[in-house]
This record gives sequence, C-alpha cells and structure tokens, in this order.
Amino acid sequence: MNKKITDRVSNVLLILLPISLFFSYHPVITIGTNSTMNLELSLPEIWLILFSLVSVPRINALFKFYRKKKLFLASIVPLYLSASIIWSQNRLRTLLTAGLLWLIVFAVLNLIFRFKMAKLEKKPPFGGIFRIVIFSLLVSAVVMSIYCWVQCVLDVAGVLRDATLLCRGCVSTAFGFPHPNGFAIEPQFMGNLLIAPVLLCYYYLCCFDKQNIFTRKSSLITVTMILSATLFLTFSRGAIYALVLGFVLEMIMLKKSKLSKTINVGIVKSLSLIVVAFMVSLVAQGMFAALGPTNDDFFSGISKSIHQLTLGKIDLRDNSQAPAEQLSTETEQTEQSFPQKQSDFSGYVAESTNRRLDLNKYAFETWKSNPQYLWIGAGLGSAGKAMNQLFPDKVGVKEIVQNEYYSLLLETGLVGSGLILLVAVITIKSLKKSKTSPLFASVIFSYLLTLMFFSGLPNALQIYLLPVLIFFV
Repeated sequence: MNKKITDRVSNVLLILLPISLFFSYHPVITIGTNSTMNLELSLPEIWLILFSLVSVPRINALFKFYRKKKLFLASIVPLYLSASIIWSQNRLRTLLTAGLLWLIVFAVLNLIFRFKMAKLEKKPPFGGIFRIVIFSLLVSAVVMSIYCWVQCVLDVAGVLRDATLLCRGCVSTAFGFPHPNGFAIEPQFMGNLLIAPVLLCYYYLCCFDKQNIFTRKSSLITVTMILSATLFLTFSRGAIYALVLGFVLEMIMLKKSKLSKTINVGIVKSLSLIVVAFMVSLVAQGMFAALGPTNDDFFSGISKSIHQLTLGKIDLRDNSQAPAEQLSTETEQTEQSFPQKQSDFSGYVAESTNRRLDLNKYAFETWKSNPQYLWIGAGLGSAGKAMNQLFPDKVGVKEIVQNEYYSLLLETGLVGSGLILLVAVITIKSLKKSKTSPLFASVIFSYLLTLMFFSGLPNALQIYLLPVLIFFV
C-alpha cells in the first residue's frame, strides 16, 4: 500500500517537473541575505527536495539497479566538492551548493531508474507516465511562451514591471522593444528553458512516423513555431547561439541516422521553419519598437536586434543625420509637452560582452595567483569572494563568473576539474555504446554551449534534469 502511494506521488511529481522548471525565479521564497549571497528558495528547488524525499524508500532498489562502479562514478565529484567546505572561502555557500548538487545527483539516478524500470516492464505506465511527462513539457513550454508574448504586449502598453515581472533590462526603454524573461530571473534562462522543447519538436518534425505525441503535423508545426519564435524573442544571445548550433548538429546527425524515409523532407521543413520563426520574432520586435514608449520605429527595432545579435558585425542602422525641418509652433509645443523617450541602447552593447570577458580574465588570474586555488580550488561557490580579494575594486563578493567552465576551474582547481573531465569522458564513452540519439546529443551540446554564458545551479536546473527525460525519447 505504501509503495502504491509512493509511486503515485512520484508520478505526480514527474508530471510537475517540467512545470516547476519554468518557475525558476517567480515565485521565490526569500529566506535571508548576507554579505556574499542571497538565501532564496525556488519552486524547482522545492520540487527537488520533495522528489528526493519520496525517492528515499527506493534506495535499496537503486543499489541493486546500479553497480558499485556507477554509483562511485556518480558520487566522486559531489564528494570532492563537498569536501571543499574545509578550505572554502565561502563555507555557507559551499555547503548549500553542495547540498543542492547531491539532490540533483539523487534525482537523476532516480529518474533514470524510474523510466528504465517502467520501460522494461513494457506496460502502460511507461507509455502512460512518460507520454504524460513529455506532454507536460511541451504544454508548459507553449503556455510559458504565450505568457512571454503577453509580457511584451503589456510592457508596450505601459504596464509596470511589478505586474509583468519583466526584469529591469527587459523593458522597452532598453532597446526600444521588450524581451521577455517569463518566470525566470533573466531572458537567457527563459531562452535556455526552451532549448530542449524546441529541439524535441524539430526531432519530431523530422521523424514524424517514429513518434506518437502529436497526431497531426499541423499541431506539431504550430507548437514548433510558437516555441522557436519565443526563444528568438527572448533576445538572449547565449540561448540563440546554442539553439542554432544544436539545431545544426541535430540535422546533421538525423541526416546520417536515416531514422525515417522522409528524413530529407523533414530537414527541409525544419530549416524553413526555424528561419520563419526568426523572421517572426524580428517583425514582432520591429512592431513593439514602433508601438512602444520610445522614439524608435519599426526599422530601428529590427536593425538594433540584428546589430546586437551579430555582436555589431551587421549594422543596418540609419546613422545619417536627418535634415532639419521647419516645424510649426503648435507642433513644437506639442513635442515639448509630450517628449518621446530615447531608448538606452542604440544597438550592440559591447559592455555586456566585455564584462563577461573581464570576469573570465579575473577568474583565471585569481586561479593562477594562489597555489591552493591552482590545485584544489577556492571551494564550491567561492569564486566571487576569491576574485574580490584579488580585485576588490573590480569584482563584488556576490559576483559570479558568468562562465561555468572558468568558475569550476577557480572553485575546484586542477584536481576537481580533472575529476569532472574524467567522469564526463567515461560517461560519453558509455553513451556511445548505447547509440545516443541525435536529439539527446544536440540537447547536451546546446546546454554545454550555454554554460559559457552563465554559472551556477539554482536558476538552470533544467540543464541537469531534462537530459534524462530527453534520453528516453
């Protein structure tokens, strides 16, 4: 009886997993703050705690399912990172981050076990629960995408940020048009949340006869268009670059795999659809710019977007000085009474890129400056405090590196980075034996690329949890 109740609760939590991930920052429970970090609890973290508690009764089954070598492989990195509490520059943050990492590892092991057992049983629960979880992922993504468009419309209409939940730099006054963050803390995390669902849709589009989630291609195309256009609308370069490169890898692997007789047609449709989705987002940004509170127009909105996304390489902006016109006294008085606002940025914001590159440099210089940092690191989550000690005027104690790879190098040192690399290599070799699908490979590749644009665990739990779901597709 208890097992049945546990399984039912576990199934409910599995269905709620994709939904909770989209609420990565709103709502958030603020516990407190100190000089080095904010203590907050989000819905995905609450989900992790609940799922881990429900999974505790399965510990014996997990030990039987996984070999000792696999359990050792899964725990060696968390063990080392937990041990870094001893020499950490920020012990409280190290303790909390290590605890979150253990919850992630335990959840991943349980997710693999749960789906694998259901699949081996060859009963409706696998087709049932797995199908429902995938359906939950896609429906959640569509609903949140629609909310993102509503956010933009409300912002253009003059609704305050307190109601729209847009971040400070997301409003129309920044570029002339808004870029949504959904219920995430920033647009890059909202865009990151859509990467897996978007690549999943393109996989289905190319292998329509091999899947059973969508019964009509028209429905699949509609969902794919909504999700793709919304990801482009977030205006997150990290998410967009990762999606495009992941999409290219997915198409190449699908072409070689020959999973479907109509694979070539599916690839052509996918290429056409992703281009159309990008064009839709550009047109939307132009329209938002024309209708928004700034003096931008349709063309300036589009040209600014292209200028920012191409890092200033493609400049279609009209920089010519318009000739002075004779205005009537009435018109001049009207403009003085109701002056139009000028957007904060006229195009590519080099400062944002330069700041990220500077933080990478500061992290690398800090890592080299101390033998302890060089070999065993400053401690998990201690990058900000370590950099602040060496560069007090340039880096705050709450600062993060904005690049997971540089952050891990500083926080774990050569020993920790070597362990992570070793586990990654062994895992990749194991996945090659299981004939990794183009979808799974492209999602992992995209996630690895996005880690170059931010660091940390709390706001990006989808990177560590969704691949398990995608693997079983």
